[in-house]
Amino acid sequence: MIESILEFEENNEFEEAFNAYKNLYSKQNLDYVIWKHFFFFLWISIEDAPKEFREKIDLNKELVNMLSDGKRNFSELAEFNFIAGYTVTLFPYEFGDFDILEKQGKEMLLKATLIEPENIIYKMVHLGDLPNVNRKEYEKAVIAAKPIVQKKFNGNGFLNKYFKHVLTRKI
Repeated sequence: MIESILEFEENNEFEEAFNAYKNLYSKQNLDYVIWKHFFFFLWISIEDAPKEFREKIDLNKELVNMLSDGKRNFSELAEFNFIAGYTVTLFPYEFGDFDILEKQGKEMLLKATLIEPENIIYKMVHLGDLPNVNRKEYEKAVIAAKPIVQKKFNGNGFLNKYFKHVLTRKI
């Protein structure tokens, strides 16, 4: 079922994707794969969906609810902390209080690296967020992460396309 929803995303069929996600998530709200794709769909839709779609659905409310569900159900998963932390850190105002959420987002990114310290993608993003990063260490992480990013985010849908694009960094 998730593959058909990702096809809606590929075709920019926002309303169809949203309705399919709502239906599937209402039946399987503890399925992390469904959660991450639905959450990311909502996040990307705030900026990229057609105006008519954005006017019909309170995307911010849906997004905040999904973040709460994620925190409650998946807070011990490194990937949850990475995806939620990344999105919250990038646009904290979409989730509520800017200062509080920016800090929470950074804490989630750090938590992802603590849960999976060997994950070079999490390490690269965390290093890139540090103000006084060792440039050589960061460059080494960028080089090491590139083939892993290409493989991990090779599928369809907004989440895969977005992360494949933004995490394939140049040095």
